Amino acid sequence: MKVIFLGTSGGIPTLYRNLPSVALINEGNVILFDCGEFTQIQLIKSSIKLGRIDKIFISHLHGDHVTGLPGLLMLLNHASREKPLHIYGPAGLKNYIFSTKKILNFYLGYHIYVNEICAGETINGDGYKIITFPLEHTTFTLGFSYIEDEKPGKLDIDKTRALGVPEGPLLKRLKNGEDIKLEDGRTVFSADVVGPPVEGRKIVYAVDTRPTDSVVENSIGADLLIHDGMFLKDIEDEAAKRGHCTAESAANIAKKAEVKRLILTHISPRYVSGKPLAEEAKAVFENTFVAYDLLEVEIERKKAQLPGK
Repeated sequence: MKVIFLGTSGGIPTLYRNLPSVALINEGNVILFDCGEFTQIQLIKSSIKLGRIDKIFISHLHGDHVTGLPGLLMLLNHASREKPLHIYGPAGLKNYIFSTKKILNFYLGYHIYVNEICAGETINGDGYKIITFPLEHTTFTLGFSYIEDEKPGKLDIDKTRALGVPEGPLLKRLKNGEDIKLEDGRTVFSADVVGPPVEGRKIVYAVDTRPTDSVVENSIGADLLIHDGMFLKDIEDEAAKRGHCTAESAANIAKKAEVKRLILTHISPRYVSGKPLAEEAKAVFENTFVAYDLLEVEIERKKAQLPGK
């Protein structure tokens, strides 16, 4: 699993940071979170295969999070896309997309399905689910928690051989949690030869928000929390007024939720360097990083355990 930060600025682009968009890649499939202007160019620069984009999730309808959608939709058409594209976001997203398509009069050779969603919904995918939750911004805004399905535990081949289980379909049945009966009448129990299920990875995207308990609640134990870190604490009042977080407040959320790693994004254009933001956050939560455009982050799966070990 890999996360690629396509755009890491907030409000307006800079010479070094483009507008918000984050790609999550797992087993080849790509999910985009937000689609700011210039996202299509960033995708071309990245290692992402355009045909692998499966779903797009839009957090809210401020321009810096959606103005890249028309260009991306046209780019996918020029790339000869045929499979449907599913787009999710708040009420008003459908009108924005189809009104823009009508005004610009562009053709799409593939179907787009726009799903207007609320907080508290669960979107199921192939091997994962995404849970939506409310953020606290100046307009209705959603956070997204990507939760990967757990995988079957590791099969102990040494044990199955010692028990006389032949190679072939019986091993697969054991691996899938099924008890089997051998030709001599003995029963081999899956729990005796298969380790515990391997917990799925969890990635949380919470961008454009004041500090809020809903992020803590939905980020408990996350492998990665991607969070609004727009300002330093010396302008905390301005951050709150504009519906954003300071680096310190984001770090406090990460600490409360006991996440494994925090990456700050949606950085104010006033900061040429992310170093002051990183230093402020690290004083609270050490495993903090400030994203930059085209940063790639690997999210490793926990190692499977053999039974009895």
